[in-house]
Amino acid sequence: MSKKRLSQTKKNIVFLGHMGSGKSTIGRGLSKKLGLDFYDTDEEIEKKMDQKISQIFNESGENVFRNIEKKITIKLLNRKNSIIALGGGGFEESKIRKLILNKCISIWLKCDLNILKKRCKVSKKRPLLSNKNLKLEFERLDKIRQKNYSKAKFTIDVSKKNKNQIIKEITEALKI
Repeated sequence: MSKKRLSQTKKNIVFLGHMGSGKSTIGRGLSKKLGLDFYDTDEEIEKKMDQKISQIFNESGENVFRNIEKKITIKLLNRKNSIIALGGGGFEESKIRKLILNKCISIWLKCDLNILKKRCKVSKKRPLLSNKNLKLEFERLDKIRQKNYSKAKFTIDVSKKNKNQIIKEITEALKI
């Protein structure tokens, strides 16, 4: 698929995977390389709500956050020629998953759980991990989410690769 052909299909490229897998970093890098718009669902939620995600979780709870996430994500998925980084749990929502699988190019950034634990250890902006044993929490989330993540059109193991290697692997997989 040539670069021109990709833009003619108007399909969005959507990154999914656990928090810390590099969805935003890789999405931004690929969007620069391909000249496509980039959206991070978590950033869009924070802009729209004028609150940090951790604040939404703490003040309103996960269910309220997931409803906001669903509305904003569906709006983003209806755009054309965009690259979208989903929040770690966004692909668990059935309507979002169905839209992505039917209308987008989905890429699961799969990462070793020990690497994710190290990456997220220092982060204060991951409400699902606050006050929890990171290793156990990633194992729990992985058991739940892996079944859906594995439905993505492409799976890229990002565990021991740098940003440029990952972007190159994606462009080769997409034949851009």
